[in-house]
Amino acid sequence: MLVNNRWVRASGDLNGKPISIQYREDWSLAQESERYPVCVQIAWHADSLDESTGFPSDQEQNQILAFHQALQDKLEPSENAVVAMMITHDAINQWIIYCEDLDVMKDALDQIPTDQGLYPIEVVADDDAEWQTFSKVHEVIVQGG
Repeated sequence: MLVNNRWVRASGDLNGKPISIQYREDWSLAQESERYPVCVQIAWHADSLDESTGFPSDQEQNQILAFHQALQDKLEPSENAVVAMMITHDAINQWIIYCEDLDVMKDALDQIPTDQGLYPIEVVADDDAEWQTFSKVHEVIVQGG
């Protein structure tokens, strides 16, 4: 595997609502390899919101975490893709993933079990060989907000 499974977590407020951002500790290894020119963003729009935390309910959060694990399990072993960042804010959980071949990634996404129904996700993909999508968020974290 090109990157390890250690994550850095940053949290704070964005527009008066809590935000949590997690990213791969050694993400730059994947970026510098120049193997992952396509940015895929997956957004999970939560049905529930815990008003005390500003995040999805515990039950839905467990589903989101299971989906996150399934993403890594299905997308990363072939090294076609790297789940680089996960952002949770205002009842939306977003993953920023970089891949080599979009068709291979689509096939891997189709292999994620849906035994409990389809996931409430939207998927978009763009060319982003310079990792601008990731870098914009990462720079804000490093600069302290």
